[in-house]
Amino acid sequence: MFHSIKFQILAMCMTFMLILALGMGSVSVMTIDRLTGEHEAENLNRVAENQRAVINTQLIHAEDVTKFVANEVKLQVAAAPGLPDKEMREFLSRSAKQAFQNAVGNMDVVCSYYVYYADELNGSEENLWRVRPAEGEDFEDRPLGLVSSYAADDVAHTSWYKLPVEKGHGMWIPPYYYDVQGRYLLSYVTPVYKDKKLVAVIGVDLDFRQLLSRIEHVPSYNSGQAFLTDLSGRIHYTLENPDGIESTRGGQLISSTGKFLVPNTHSKELMRYNWNGKEYDMAVVSLRNELALMVAAPVHETYAEAMYKIIQLCEVFLLLVVISAVFCFLVSKRMTKKLTRLTEVSHEVAAGNFDVAVPEGGNDEIGDLCRAFANAASQLKRNQEEMEKRTYHDALTGLFNRFGVERELKGWWADAKTAVMLTLDIDDFKFINDLYGHAIGDEVLKKLSRILLSYFGDIGIVGRNGGDEFIVILKDISAVEAEKRIADFCSLPKSFTVGERGKTFSVSVGVSIYPDLADDLSVLFRQSDEALYGVKLKGKNGYVIYDAELEQQVMRTRLGFNLHNVSCNLPAAIVIYKIDPQNTLLYASGELLRLTGDESLDALQQRTAGSVLGLVDDKERNTFHRESENENTKIFRYHLLNVQRGLVEVEICHRLELHPLYGTICYAVMLEREK
Repeated sequence: MFHSIKFQILAMCMTFMLILALGMGSVSVMTIDRLTGEHEAENLNRVAENQRAVINTQLIHAEDVTKFVANEVKLQVAAAPGLPDKEMREFLSRSAKQAFQNAVGNMDVVCSYYVYYADELNGSEENLWRVRPAEGEDFEDRPLGLVSSYAADDVAHTSWYKLPVEKGHGMWIPPYYYDVQGRYLLSYVTPVYKDKKLVAVIGVDLDFRQLLSRIEHVPSYNSGQAFLTDLSGRIHYTLENPDGIESTRGGQLISSTGKFLVPNTHSKELMRYNWNGKEYDMAVVSLRNELALMVAAPVHETYAEAMYKIIQLCEVFLLLVVISAVFCFLVSKRMTKKLTRLTEVSHEVAAGNFDVAVPEGGNDEIGDLCRAFANAASQLKRNQEEMEKRTYHDALTGLFNRFGVERELKGWWADAKTAVMLTLDIDDFKFINDLYGHAIGDEVLKKLSRILLSYFGDIGIVGRNGGDEFIVILKDISAVEAEKRIADFCSLPKSFTVGERGKTFSVSVGVSIYPDLADDLSVLFRQSDEALYGVKLKGKNGYVIYDAELEQQVMRTRLGFNLHNVSCNLPAAIVIYKIDPQNTLLYASGELLRLTGDESLDALQQRTAGSVLGLVDDKERNTFHRESENENTKIFRYHLLNVQRGLVEVEICHRLELHPLYGTICYAVMLEREK
């Protein structure tokens, strides 16, 4: 019993109360100044911090909205050739208008926002300026005049534009009066550049008087007050003087040493100052817009409150000794009860039960501990779910990966009566990646994933093995019904978009059937893979159901050499390119790099700008891949550009073929002509 927390808390409280009773008089006198200072510091700093949080939330929101719109404009401008023309400026203004309206429509403190294009773009008609006429009303469009129409030293009309342009980045503009709106404004503005040329400035204006009105009512004792100041401490902003008033007017702040007040926003300690002949303690916090919030409380009020509380404490102390003993006993009992329950919960969480009910607790440390433990349990559960998702799902498509497919199979394979497995991939997927980039390739993979889910997700397991290979397992379905679905899936047009042009792609599907063809799961996987290879042998774009003869054919074919192995060992260079306006280079063997003297295929692509015409002498480009006048003669002579040796004479043999996906393709073999 004597070692329990309950007894220790009770003994500690009673001992403290007895010691306090014996030393009340002396301790009260000695600690009054310290207690008052700590209480005052805590109170003023809390008031200042709370108000700073409210103001900074609005400032951060304004910054974030402006940066978001600016970033969207920057991305659109960067993707377009040259500086934005009139049509693009109109589009950007419409997009910015919608984004601003969605983000700041409910913020009464926001009174206007704008997109102002640089005068050099002659975009004044496309400028966006929307103003809220009065608090609670909707924004309305207004014309925004040219900055160049104002004098260079007209700060009130040009600072919002010139200051961020001079700095080259987003910034808060010091408070100013804008007579066009008839308001005192606090603006956040950020410039947008392309190739170091100014495109536009984008900004949000806050109603400065609204901010000052809220600050004016900050609670700080009976006659306390709050106001804004610049970081030098020489300009004060109040509701009566929103344009700023020098501190020497309306009461100068002088410290006990006679020095002028300079706000120290890095310290939580209060400093005592004389203001209009009265002593005040002040707390100072900095805001995001390079202003400081000062909260002041008169010293005589803080001391009077502290003295009154100490007197009350003395009058009721004897009664509190008895009450505190009972209270401490009840509190300790309640605390230990929660700790006991928390210990039980921790054992359940350690056993993997993350849904256990954690005691709510109160607003004390035990309550904080309970809430922290509940948050930890929730986070552990989320981490476990996220880890499980990453373990069993493909990150790009969201389908099951191989581990996920195997896990799903465990749930029903032992009792499965029939099953059909599909192994499929995208035909010529490497060409799609090479021609259009991996981003388009990823979109094709996601498009195929959505199609697979729509066709087979209701009756089967859909997964991605990796790369462009997918797997589908249809559960408890007849071979006839499965083949009908597969045929419908293969005949479905499949397309993707590059820019504004639609492109088609096809898939090859290998099929195996359990138990008709395979007697276990491993054989089912192997047979569907063999069937997929059989589709490739038959020309792709379709499906093949596994049979034993197909497997023998696949095995014989896989003994052959691939194009890379063959081209690396031939004494001639192989070039494949597309017949289009650019004569796009699709493939080049290592022998061609030797003939051209390039270090790598990337270097060759860069030097020729991706065109096969860049390989030959300028004089011969117009006759490249011509048709021979003599049908028996298909060999031509050209001069390749070698980066080290100059011109190299080669003999070239062409053949043009029509590809169903890429149009006309030219296959060429080059052999260096000996001198």
